[in-house]
Amino acid sequence: MSEPVFQPLHITPSDEQRAIQLRRTRLMLVEANAGAAKTTTLALRIAQALARGAPPESLLALTATAPAVTALRERLTAIGVDRSVAEGLRVLTFETFCLDVLAAAEGEASRALVTPEQVRPFVIRAVERAQSLPEERYPDELHGDARPADLVEGLLQAFEVLRGRLVLQQLDPDERLTPAAAESLGFDYLTLRSWQCFEAIRRGGHPDRPDFRTPGDGVHDLARLLLAGEIRPEDGFLQQGLSLVGVDEMHDMNRAAFTVLRALLAANPRAAFVGVGDRDQVIHAQSGAEAGFMGEHFRREIGEPEVLPLTASHRFGPALARHAGALARKPYAASGEARTVVHLEPCPSPRLAAEYIARQAQAHLAQRGPATFRVLLRHPAHSVRIEHELLRLGVAYGTAGFTPFLARPETLLVRGLHAHALGNYAGFDTPERRAALLDAWLLFSGAGIDSVELRHLDRQQAQRVAVAEAAQDLDATRRFIDAHALRSAVPAARRTLEAALALLGTGDDDAFEASFLKVLAPLSLARRVFVREADATRVADNIAQLVQLVLAEGGSIAAAMQLLATLSLRGGEVGRSRARPRVVLSSIEAAKGLEFDHVILPHLTAGEFGGGSLENRNLLYVALTRARQRLTLTFDPERPSRFLRDAGFLE
Repeated sequence: MSEPVFQPLHITPSDEQRAIQLRRTRLMLVEANAGAAKTTTLALRIAQALARGAPPESLLALTATAPAVTALRERLTAIGVDRSVAEGLRVLTFETFCLDVLAAAEGEASRALVTPEQVRPFVIRAVERAQSLPEERYPDELHGDARPADLVEGLLQAFEVLRGRLVLQQLDPDERLTPAAAESLGFDYLTLRSWQCFEAIRRGGHPDRPDFRTPGDGVHDLARLLLAGEIRPEDGFLQQGLSLVGVDEMHDMNRAAFTVLRALLAANPRAAFVGVGDRDQVIHAQSGAEAGFMGEHFRREIGEPEVLPLTASHRFGPALARHAGALARKPYAASGEARTVVHLEPCPSPRLAAEYIARQAQAHLAQRGPATFRVLLRHPAHSVRIEHELLRLGVAYGTAGFTPFLARPETLLVRGLHAHALGNYAGFDTPERRAALLDAWLLFSGAGIDSVELRHLDRQQAQRVAVAEAAQDLDATRRFIDAHALRSAVPAARRTLEAALALLGTGDDDAFEASFLKVLAPLSLARRVFVREADATRVADNIAQLVQLVLAEGGSIAAAMQLLATLSLRGGEVGRSRARPRVVLSSIEAAKGLEFDHVILPHLTAGEFGGGSLENRNLLYVALTRARQRLTLTFDPERPSRFLRDAGFLE
């Protein structure tokens, strides 16, 4: 009797896909090109397991990111898996899966600290502890000219690598950390000692579980407990009666995730495994991702897999396949089913590029049907002009991977400074809008809430209560800015904000153009708020783009601010729509694993997309290969990006 074969809807699987769907083997790795339907093929393999009678609860699919989870669920329903079954399947990020296992083992979930700003005080405390331990044998290695607060950004970046690569687990348990040992691991002694102290602080608040976890700690903690033998595959937390484990986007796997996967397969010896990935899409190397976990590490530590290919693109046509192959420096074919139009649009300035994109979006919405239109951006600051043009034309849009520019705190600060200086709060007409404005003031002023009535609350709760009360009416909002956001600001921020208010209060448009950015000093202002230099630079870039936008309006600054208020109201109306937007501006990272009918990739100009690093090349490769029917690239013809030539778009 032949086994049942799942027959998908809407697609005819290729021979390569059928082989992956039907092959009975314990360990399978799928080496795929972008656009070769990796996620659809994994969905076929899961659907085939269901057709063979596997209980839905015995199937587990893991991914690196939340968008990849969404993509796999959508592909399952698209190929014909009943929606209720697809929604009931366990399709999870590695982090969510590990946090679930840890909650079961520890009895309760730890509190989550999400932003670098929430984590900063604990990093500072860790450095101070490392520098003051009485038993320290190498104190001279721990002291330099930098203050602990100045080290936070670099340490957080290092901690991400340490966490993903399980660096300290490479030390012999009986070996004490020394400067020489630190150097052999590729880190300085201060970084590793600070990490040890940070981990002691993080895990020291409760006997049974960490006091808090930061993003990535779920995978790291479970991997660490597995390596230490504190959780074992046979204990039951990982024994889940699995018949199939699938991993999508396997090129994003790091050592910690691989350690969990290895234990999971050991705990479920009857489970088949299918991992799919593309070595040229590694864009999370900063957290330890590497393609080796699809190759030599897998063979050495888990077993010899059967390796099957997915070579031909089903997403896009031969022309785009040729360019993607040239950029990735590997053979690349298209299945012949798709035809993708590739168009290069010379745009000598960002303004012209924004106007072109907005017109394209408007034309797209005039067409019938649910076709998707995605603008992929290397930097969020690139969205400012594009969003402005979309709002002017009344084009409904959404964002993915970043906040719309009118809702960003730095935009609210600039508008709020102008409103407070002139007493004109146009656009801040509701308690919700005024609360967002006050949050921006408090963020950049560094002011705290000092209230006897609220001292029983922590700082975040006290701020929420105080802001909500002050946002109820406009007079209370004005008083709050004077009494709290300015009077209680840190001295340097107060001087900056008061100088900006004085400049704006003159109503002198020429003075605004000549001096506002110098007076506000947005990079210095942002550096006092944000831990990561990249975040501070992003804020400064957004403010600079906003000021250029205001100046480009050509009239008075007051009129330009009034226009922003009007556009903000319009954007709020768009944001309240429950319909899924057909036009979306997205970071490249947020689009990974997804596909769209028309993709526009702007600013492929030297110095704007980024340098010639492998990470930037991989990001461009990801961006190009999201397109199905049409790919549009905009660039300054006088300064094209070198990647345009590398990919064969320009001679």
